[in-house]
Amino acid sequence: MKFNYKKIAVLLAIFTINSPRQILAQNPPAETYQPGYWQPVGRFDIRRSVEVVLINTTEIPMEYDITDLKSTNPQSLKPKETGSLKNFGDSAYIVIYPIISVDPDSPLTLRFNVQVEEDNKIIVFIETDIINKKNPNFLGHRAINLQSNGGIYLY
Repeated sequence: MKFNYKKIAVLLAIFTINSPRQILAQNPPAETYQPGYWQPVGRFDIRRSVEVVLINTTEIPMEYDITDLKSTNPQSLKPKETGSLKNFGDSAYIVIYPIISVDPDSPLTLRFNVQVEEDNKIIVFIETDIINKKNPNFLGHRAINLQSNGGIYLY
């Protein structure tokens, strides 16, 4: 019987010394966003058909196409003209490039500004930009990546 009393005494000592304490959880604000090219510039609804409208706001003629292995059918996009892509599924890489020769001493830098409308239309404004000291890492955009998760990325 002494043995059982010793067990009980030890267990009581352990539980009274380490009595449960109420721990208040901290609820810090989420700070997971890190700016950079790895963040999507917009999102579209993958459950609905999507249309991409390209608006060439520059004075430079462009061509654009979806990069896939099935076909290469570049479309021209004259200055101040609008082009459209649809019925390509839920993901695509769209390349946009000038069709004029570019001077290597003054490189042509394109910038895409993206707007997603409620009707799942993605509008891309194609603009020219210069490489400057404020943002020396920006070397221009040449491709739009529409991912199957709804993210829109620019490269």
